[in-house]
Amino acid sequence: MAGKQLVILIALFMLSLVNGVFAQKQWSLQECMDYAVQRNENLALSKLDVENKSIDIETAKRERLPTLNGFSNISSNFGQSQDIFGNNARNDNFSNSLGLSSSVSLLNFGRIKNNVIKAEALVNASKEDVELVQRNTRVQVLQAYLQVLLQKEMARLIDSSAIFSNLQLQKIQKSTDLGVTALSVLYEAKANYSRDVQKKAAAVQQIDKALLALKYAMNMEEDQEIQVDEKISLIEELLKTDDKHRSYSNMMWIDHPLIKKYQYLNESIIAENKIIRSSLYPSIDLSVNVGSFYFNNLTQGFGKLPYMEQIQNNFSQQVTLSLNVPIYNRNSVKYNLQRNKILIQQNAEQLALGKQQFSQEMQGYLLDYKNYEKQLVLSNEALDNTRLAFDISQKSFDAGKISIYDLNISRANLLNAESETIQVRFNMAFSKLLIELMATGDIRF
Repeated sequence: MAGKQLVILIALFMLSLVNGVFAQKQWSLQECMDYAVQRNENLALSKLDVENKSIDIETAKRERLPTLNGFSNISSNFGQSQDIFGNNARNDNFSNSLGLSSSVSLLNFGRIKNNVIKAEALVNASKEDVELVQRNTRVQVLQAYLQVLLQKEMARLIDSSAIFSNLQLQKIQKSTDLGVTALSVLYEAKANYSRDVQKKAAAVQQIDKALLALKYAMNMEEDQEIQVDEKISLIEELLKTDDKHRSYSNMMWIDHPLIKKYQYLNESIIAENKIIRSSLYPSIDLSVNVGSFYFNNLTQGFGKLPYMEQIQNNFSQQVTLSLNVPIYNRNSVKYNLQRNKILIQQNAEQLALGKQQFSQEMQGYLLDYKNYEKQLVLSNEALDNTRLAFDISQKSFDAGKISIYDLNISRANLLNAESETIQVRFNMAFSKLLIELMATGDIRF
């Protein structure tokens, strides 16, 4: 019995270790983006659209192959008929035909070829839609992930402020107990500590909200636990000065999925234009029929002509070349060409608009990054000066030269300066990652 209990205890211990390992898994930014891409429902729909349109390519290609059909017809006729001399006669008969028929297009002025080109262009356009969904998903996860890191940094900052307030409170408590410090100073210290504790609780709430937003961006269940990689080295690495992102402003954005999508759509419309024009020209089809027939005049008695014997003797082959020359189509081709021309113009406008929007967005991101670079320099300078001012205020308070209210104002100024610096650093990191994502479609660092 004791041995069984020992086995159970060991199993529970091993299970706790396994759960601890899984609970301690920290998600990197790249892992979060990859997970979100895999779980995105809109992306799954876009991929299904690609698969659906890929079938159109195979269908269009197989139009070059001949068709093969089997046929069999059975008919009976009962009644009488009158000849030109006025004689009436029964016309009861039974007939049956069977065989194979095949046809293939010999001349279609590129209709089949352009159908294939059109189908392939539409598939490629759908693939670019998939890439656009992936990029949008990565941007959402990127923003949510950095927001979690930002809120955690803010919480650590507030926590350090609360620790300072607690130490200050303990120091003033001892001084008050000795009768050196007034009660009003003690109460103010307690109030400051209470405010910091309240801010800390609010900061924890902001972390929870940011984590929830990250889960939504990743299409993760709400009750599923997630811990992000809190290494601030990621931000420090991103803040290193380099000229790589600056070169993006001079690049031609021909590889961007939005622009490529409209280019493929334009190819499909041009192919459709050629398909419409092909109906203005003659077409030639080749058809081959192989089969036999059976006929029995029922007025002479059913079965007097053996079925199999007549089927074998009536075996025949037929080869037909069909020439179809369009003469009048009620101007349908004319109107379809006009409509197609309008579509080409619309697509050209969409393509130009897409390039313009993308260029403006990229220039805006680059401008933001440059501004954040300048703001970071100013924020660091302001933070250094604010720290010096706070150190002087703390020494002055200890020497009894300023009140606790002045000290709290100086400490609040320091907290604001640190918060603003952290915010600028994260904004700069987000802008840099966003530029990388817009230019390359992914983030690798």
